Amino acid sequence: MKIEDIMWDLERNRVINEIIKYNAKRVLFQGPEGLKRNMEREIEDIVKYFRGKGRDVELILWGGSSFGACDICDIEVKHLNIDLILHYGHEELPYSKSEMPIIYIPVYYSPDREHLMGIINDINKILKKQENLPIIATTIQFKKILREYNPTVILGCRTNINEEMVKDKDIIYIGSGRFHPLMLAYKFKREITLYNPITRNYSKIEKKDVDKFIKRRLGAIYKLHIHPPKKIGVVLSTKRGQCRINVFNNIIKTLRKKNINYVPIVLNNISPESLIYDVDAYILCACPRIVLDDHINYKKVLLTPKEFEMYINNNFNYVFDEVFLDDFIY
Repeated sequence: MKIEDIMWDLERNRVINEIIKYNAKRVLFQGPEGLKRNMEREIEDIVKYFRGKGRDVELILWGGSSFGACDICDIEVKHLNIDLILHYGHEELPYSKSEMPIIYIPVYYSPDREHLMGIINDINKILKKQENLPIIATTIQFKKILREYNPTVILGCRTNINEEMVKDKDIIYIGSGRFHPLMLAYKFKREITLYNPITRNYSKIEKKDVDKFIKRRLGAIYKLHIHPPKKIGVVLSTKRGQCRINVFNNIIKTLRKKNINYVPIVLNNISPESLIYDVDAYILCACPRIVLDDHINYKKVLLTPKEFEMYINNNFNYVFDEVFLDDFIY
């Protein structure tokens, strides 16, 4: 077992107890790519545990995508008579509910004491340099080690932070990866300090990088003003936490009102290979990061719903697209 594997708490005892609690005979393990090997080993050890107790439990590993708690595979496996889904690496989203029992295992970061004390020392040094108490943002994996700092936990494609909270305050993102701090930088159009507790490295998303991003996105919108689209593809994902049906319906109403021809497209995984239609642009009513991270891989212009709204209103004050509860039907 690698040392980095030891630093993640997969809560094996809790998992075993949940399987017993639900009297589950067939259990599905779902998690992101980076955890699948860990989950494979968990399944082997948990199977051994139940066999030792004389109990036959079938544990199945989901080999498909798991982009977040928005991407629950309950619909895909409904016909497999699954009794319980164990979803690793995320926390439940309020807009991604399932009729199937799902237990969320956050996979908390759990370093040894020496590493933890180093992290706390680093964070305290950062805070001492701040004139005002900054907003500390993180993801669920680092919630436990940061509890004394009362961090704001970012869930999915929502920053959970508003303008009033960050007024006259800096934002420090503590965690791994760049998607969530980029969300913060783009939403508030400002520099963000990053601290990675795993590597203990510092970095920044600088204001010039944010300005460059906004300029690029405004360029995509401006393109449509120069060459007004004759036909637009409106794309809806069937992934439970990405199926922004209210947004989808509102965009179609607007297109009808403006007499813009369109084609509604519904699919699960959105990829360059799946968007092959004769349109001038696509509006993606799904995860905003597809547009923001992957737009370069697509041949046609991609817009978020907010960017489309900017185009229709001829508004060039950039607004970051976030996912909200009102985007869905219950």
